[in-house]
Amino acid sequence: METSPAARLRSCKRDVLERWTRRVLDDPRAVAAQRNGGPMLVDEVPRLFEHLIEALAASPCAEPLAGEDGELQSAYERVEDHAHLHAAQGCCIAAALRELSHLRAVLIEVCAAEGISLGVREAQILHAVVDASMWTSAREIETAARAALEDSAARLRLATQAGGVGVWDYDTVTGKLRWDDRCRQVSGLGPEPDVDYELFVSAIHPDDRARVQEAVLRSQDPESGGEYSIEYRLVGICDRIERWVCVQGRAFFDAAGRSVRMIGTVIDISDRKRAEAERIDELAFRDRFLGALSHYLRTPLTSVTLAASVLMHHGNVTPRQARSVERIAASARRMARTIDDLLDLTRSRFGGSIPIAPSPGNLHVLCQGAIDELRAMQQEVPIRLDLQGSGAGLWDPERIAQMVTNLVQNAVDYADPGSAIRVAIRPRGEDVQIEVHNDGPAIAPERLETLFDPWQQPPADGRSSTGRGLGLGLFIAHQIAKAHGGEIDVESKAERGTTFTARLPRRVAAGC
Repeated sequence: METSPAARLRSCKRDVLERWTRRVLDDPRAVAAQRNGGPMLVDEVPRLFEHLIEALAASPCAEPLAGEDGELQSAYERVEDHAHLHAAQGCCIAAALRELSHLRAVLIEVCAAEGISLGVREAQILHAVVDASMWTSAREIETAARAALEDSAARLRLATQAGGVGVWDYDTVTGKLRWDDRCRQVSGLGPEPDVDYELFVSAIHPDDRARVQEAVLRSQDPESGGEYSIEYRLVGICDRIERWVCVQGRAFFDAAGRSVRMIGTVIDISDRKRAEAERIDELAFRDRFLGALSHYLRTPLTSVTLAASVLMHHGNVTPRQARSVERIAASARRMARTIDDLLDLTRSRFGGSIPIAPSPGNLHVLCQGAIDELRAMQQEVPIRLDLQGSGAGLWDPERIAQMVTNLVQNAVDYADPGSAIRVAIRPRGEDVQIEVHNDGPAIAPERLETLFDPWQQPPADGRSSTGRGLGLGLFIAHQIAKAHGGEIDVESKAERGTTFTARLPRRVAAGC
């Protein structure tokens, strides 16, 4: 029967592995082992134990001063192979070393419990084998981690280069900045000069400098969460070219809450900003042109309207001529409303809202007058009016009539042939509600979000509006409701038709 330390320790293998497993699981720092229900090295340690036994068995054959060669050297090589294996499997350095340290303790514990006497040579081998595994594990895992980090950094560089993104790193304690090549390019700086915070500030456009510095200071406050996001202009340090940039970053704080570092990205958005500026200029020119055109058309249109009125009342015309004159007058009125809409659009663009002059009045009377005029022009379409409650309040008479006319005319334009338009005015709490309903094809859901934007004409069942045709009616109506402190909503379903609901407070909201 074998009585060597190696043989006796081999007979205790099961006890060693059980004790080791318990120690690992009882270690409060072994979070991964507890989460996975067992040690991370559960498959590697039994093999390491066998390598240790082989090294102990080979120790009497080795020359103490000749180094670890022969069978002992072979055993050590197998230990290193084992360490390479679990390092390649992505083990965490700290967790692997902790589990191996538990193995060392268990081996000493079992030898003491079983009375296995280890000589100096055997004790040295036991520690050497575990140390070799720990050292090789740490070295291999560190090498693998460094390679993974370098690979990740290379991928990040490729991604940022492809997206035109610059990366910066700011030491808020020393004021030193690290800019990559893209940051230097956007800032108009060559690769040679060192960068610090003062140089960065000098590159900011003077009109944006205070705003940027305020944003940086705000990000240094822990209560801000360290977020830094801003758009501003840079003036190239060397090339003096003005560029717009979008900068994102985050500050990091120490245990005392002091900012110690900021990292982030920068993107050149000059092309986007130029396109936005050109679009704004284009819209402004269009609005000024429409305003000028509207004013220009008003004078000759007034002459046409007056001439038609004179012919109707003093022209001694025949019935057939009278009908022609009436068509001229109706067309002139329609053109006048279109010009008014264009002027209102221009006012809302430049003034922010349509101006109103509210005064005490009766909403019922104002709506009745507007609908009577529409009935005279739309005799083929029944328009039913339901008045409930009180219509008293502060209203701009002309604007209210214009809003109701636009809503009802829109309902007429898109109603099913032969169907009636229903208009109801009723109280709703402290407000008054105007409902305009028509039966017809539903408005597509995707069009509802832009329905009150200018130039919108929602098609219905392939038909287009027969009204004014500029797509300003609903926009103007919505602006009038807002100017009175109210709003307009719409509900459109194929089975129930379309209802526009204007809610107006009886008193104009403060500031409107």
